[in-house]
Amino acid sequence: MRRLPCLIILASVFVAGEKASYAQTSTVQADNGSVAFGGTAIGNTVRIEGVPYKEVEEAVRNATRPHEALSVSQQHIIKLLQEKLALNEKQLRTALEVVGEASTPPEQLAAKLVEVAERFKALQEKAKASSNVQISDDPRIGELKDDAKKAIDIGDLAKADEILANVEELQASALDRLALSAAETSGQRGTLALTRLRYSEAAKHFAAAAARVPSGQDAKRLSYLEQEAAALYQQGSERGDNAAARLAIERYGQLLTLKSRERVPLQWAGAQASLGIALQVLGERESGTARLEEAARAFRAALEEQTREREALHWVQTREDLDSTLRALMNRDATELETKNTKPLNRKQPK
Repeated sequence: MRRLPCLIILASVFVAGEKASYAQTSTVQADNGSVAFGGTAIGNTVRIEGVPYKEVEEAVRNATRPHEALSVSQQHIIKLLQEKLALNEKQLRTALEVVGEASTPPEQLAAKLVEVAERFKALQEKAKASSNVQISDDPRIGELKDDAKKAIDIGDLAKADEILANVEELQASALDRLALSAAETSGQRGTLALTRLRYSEAAKHFAAAAARVPSGQDAKRLSYLEQEAAALYQQGSERGDNAAARLAIERYGQLLTLKSRERVPLQWAGAQASLGIALQVLGERESGTARLEEAARAFRAALEEQTREREALHWVQTREDLDSTLRALMNRDATELETKNTKPLNRKQPK
């Protein structure tokens, strides 16, 4: 599994080096790579402590079977997964179904299960927060409109205009709150689609959320655009969708124009690194070296800000990505040279 740019958050997992690394709750391990830290996910292999791979695979196969139809050992695994992933049984079964329907390779089942579980938790938090938000007409608006009518009735048009200006301001503020609420709803649908591993759908919802964010909420809009780019990347990387990979590259390029290196150098560097990852994925599929060369340039640019002193973790990750890209470039050059040297000459046949 390749590193996921920016926004795949598995909050309880430490980054791993050569040895397995345990989560804070000691429920998840990562081998030969990293898995999720501070909003970045990397990984080759993820293990859920106490649940062997074959048991995870069996649980996925049994996702839709009634509880009473499971053997005692199978019921035990379901209960253990509930505890490790902090999900209730219905949530866990939904997560197992989602992973199974996505035709996830056996070696990636645990990683995807952890990913879906974390997104379940994010969905619950967002749903709880949004349920407490009430979007309604400000009661002052009705009172002010009555005051404006009274002012008009007595011929005080200047006073009426002053009152209506206040009404206009309150209504504009209410519209902004409504627009922001609509954006958050679209964002929730995006997270819901991600939880179901439907990356293309998620990208569309995040794009809609960004478009609905009212002016003056740049950070919120930027967050949705980042989530759109990350969803497009996953669609391109995991589903072999080159069109989505190209769109991800385009979106990360746009994000770079929105993140000033002078103002937010580390965010700018993060966008460069994400762009590099997306370019590397497409470069490994396409012929030639253009995309891989672009990826190397993006990683080098990121490392100008992601220094070992300022961001040791990201420095290590981006260095590894750069080294991987350079190796791919060397292999591509060697292959093309070998092909060129072994290609038969097109000699004219003597008459």
